[in-house]
Amino acid sequence: MYNKKCLNLNTKQQISKKFNKMPLVSFAILRCMQILADDNDKNQKIIYKDGGNKMKKVISAALIMVMVLSLITGCSNDSSGNSAGGQSQNPGSSSSKEIKFASPVDVSSLDPRNATGTTTAQILAHIYSSLLKTDANGAIAKDLAESYESVNDTTWKFKLKEGITFHDGSKLTSEDVKYTIDTIKDKDKKFKLASDFSFMTVNVTDELSFEIVTDQPFAALPLRLTYVKIIPKAYVERVGDEEFAKNPVGSGPYKFVERKKDEKVAMEAYENYFGGKPAVGKVTYLIIPEAAARIAALEAGEVDIISNVETSQVERLKSADNLDVIGNPTTRVIFIGMNTLIDSPLKNVKVRQALNYAVDKDAIIKGVLDGYGTQIATISTPQYEGYDSSIAPYEYDPEKAKQLLTEAGYPNGFELKLSVTSGYLNGQDVVQAIAAQLAEVGIKCTVREADSNTQREQIAAGTVDPLYMNGIGGPYSNIDLVTKLSFSTGERYSTYSNPDFDALRLKAAATVDKNEAAELLSQLQQMAKDEAPAIFLYQQYGLYGYNKRVINWTPRVDEMIVVTDADVQ
Repeated sequence: MYNKKCLNLNTKQQISKKFNKMPLVSFAILRCMQILADDNDKNQKIIYKDGGNKMKKVISAALIMVMVLSLITGCSNDSSGNSAGGQSQNPGSSSSKEIKFASPVDVSSLDPRNATGTTTAQILAHIYSSLLKTDANGAIAKDLAESYESVNDTTWKFKLKEGITFHDGSKLTSEDVKYTIDTIKDKDKKFKLASDFSFMTVNVTDELSFEIVTDQPFAALPLRLTYVKIIPKAYVERVGDEEFAKNPVGSGPYKFVERKKDEKVAMEAYENYFGGKPAVGKVTYLIIPEAAARIAALEAGEVDIISNVETSQVERLKSADNLDVIGNPTTRVIFIGMNTLIDSPLKNVKVRQALNYAVDKDAIIKGVLDGYGTQIATISTPQYEGYDSSIAPYEYDPEKAKQLLTEAGYPNGFELKLSVTSGYLNGQDVVQAIAAQLAEVGIKCTVREADSNTQREQIAAGTVDPLYMNGIGGPYSNIDLVTKLSFSTGERYSTYSNPDFDALRLKAAATVDKNEAAELLSQLQQMAKDEAPAIFLYQQYGLYGYNKRVINWTPRVDEMIVVTDADVQ
């Protein structure tokens, strides 16, 4: 049995040199050794309690080896001798340049009115344009809008830039803006994003000018509008919503070319993009659920950028001459959601609090995430306006957890199912560690892996497992949005209901005075901690591996991989 601690950088480099012409084999050997060594690494990882894990690890190692060897066989069929992600024969031509990037999950929809999830958002950011957008650090900037201003507490005036066209050549006007928001709100269409934009109405002034009126004051409107991707009224009305979702037309830097479900989305540069034609002519998004496979594809030159790099692989990737890894804090909060809509002990607030005391978040961040995370008290990160740093996280106190469980009537604990998807950094390892810690206070969890989009549908339907790993963040997140989506009654990712919580959130969102709003948001964060509708864990870090041939690209706090301004050498 190998000890993972012995696989230091020098050893990894020696093995890589040994197989310098077979990078996938090199990776497979290292990965298999790490999987098989997990049981020995007691000082750095929290040990799983499941006695069947050793056999599972052996099987996982074997599957990874078979998968990687299969990739090698596929690569050997390239008669040109060039990898799929390598330089084209004419690197000076923008049309011949291509960037391929990979993430674990498929897009939910190519119709922006029905598109949920950050992975989907990053694809939409290439195909569509919004009135406003955010930069890599989250600052708001103008996109389609030439200008905008707040007229009063509920009215905002906008003017569009002139000469903007959709990919079908039609002109973008104020009517397209009105049509986009009107149809998002249409109750008969039942778009998933309806509740996020149902409170706004567009009044057209002329071809390029319009007003947006909100039902009540909403100071965060500019941020919310960054996710309103404007669609072409004439085209959608002609082909219908179903066909539009299959063959979308936007006004963004890239035109849609092809989508193969659970495999890829292909795009090409739009010659007449109002922001200037991109330097890279082709962009392809690949769906690669297995972390080991993403790393193998990066090392083989089959992709240029990957997300969710396993923390254990960071130093090894950095040691490669042509690769690097970038990490950054994001606006995503990670938590274990609790389905209080079904009959279970989780309906009791003392039980929910007990679960928070039972989980050692600091040990998980250090031992499972290798330090790539920051503990949070509730549902806010320091990047959010209104974040209250005085609210302390739950302490790790298993004795307090046992006391609360006894008070709630469960002195001997109980059993629950806990689901996890592949979309989170080291997610499976985190969930196994949490299950082990909950077992220490008498709560036995059966961990189940789920497809990301399927789990979201189950959450929306209220049929998800009693416990489930979830993370809310992305391109227009703030305290209001996270609390709305995750814990407000009837919202799409919420399995919790509390009228007092709902009322406080709505009051904070409608408060224009910044000092008063900050006080209300502080109360909201404290109520979230006290009510404990989730096990609050940490602020997720983004870890991206990339080929150094990609230039002018940087990770974003919203986790979207956007290559509009990127180039390749």
